[in-house]
Amino acid sequence: MEMSLGANKRNKLTHAKQLFEFASNYEGVYQSSITQAAKFYSSSGYEDELLWASVWLFLATGEESYIDALKGSSGGTRSRFSWDDKYDLGAQVLVSKEALDQDIYGQFKFDGEQFICNYLQKGEKNIIKTLEGLLWFISYDLQYITTVTFIATTYFEYLTTYSATFDCLGGTIQPNDLLVFAKSQVDYIMGSNPRNTSYMVGLGSNYPKQVHHRGASIVSIKINPEPVTCLGGFLYFNSSEPNPNVLDGAVVSGPDENDNFNDLRSNYEQAEPTTVTTAPLVGILAKLAFSFK
Repeated sequence: MEMSLGANKRNKLTHAKQLFEFASNYEGVYQSSITQAAKFYSSSGYEDELLWASVWLFLATGEESYIDALKGSSGGTRSRFSWDDKYDLGAQVLVSKEALDQDIYGQFKFDGEQFICNYLQKGEKNIIKTLEGLLWFISYDLQYITTVTFIATTYFEYLTTYSATFDCLGGTIQPNDLLVFAKSQVDYIMGSNPRNTSYMVGLGSNYPKQVHHRGASIVSIKINPEPVTCLGGFLYFNSSEPNPNVLDGAVVSGPDENDNFNDLRSNYEQAEPTTVTTAPLVGILAKLAFSFK
């Protein structure tokens, strides 16, 4: 069994290296090949994926050739971390662990920490907050909240492991500052906000009832087995009734910069759930559950 697991791990690493080589040799955004994608979810660039992948491969292999891509360009301090903008915060935070361990790649560590300073309201370009304390970036806000909060909990682990702190313009940051910040954002998402609304569907009794999601808004085939066409779906889309199916665990895009939320199926900027919002939240909740028993 051990030999099988070891072989499986080596195979995955081999495939990862092959994919990286392919991507490096044939650079470009995916919608150049899948042209229909450009109408919906076009990528702003591919460089962030290559840079982030190079750091992961360096950590997995120890081969310096992968880290060479980082030299001379830390990317500066970023304003957010998302599915379309990992350049370069993902790399900065990953490399920061090496910096704490070996005192190398200091610029990456500095830039990553300045990003954290900004959303802790202790930096040079602080990210604004709503009146009730939720960070505010742009529309579809909660996906950016969960990613930066995931960064905070990850960096908490790094600082704790190496008994380290770091300095912001507004003071020295202790590891626990990051955990307190993470808890404040998650508490807001889960219902500690002016509306007493949980933006996670199915949590508590006051959560979004008209989530912008086709599967949740169309009646189950157990109730009506007739097929629903694309146009036929608009009958349910335009309904004023709550969704017939509760999308337990989904997290919608959340309130606006004034803490307001309009629970309306057509209001996709606030009522749409995404996997990029929920995915980092899983890691955050695991850490908070362990830390605040």
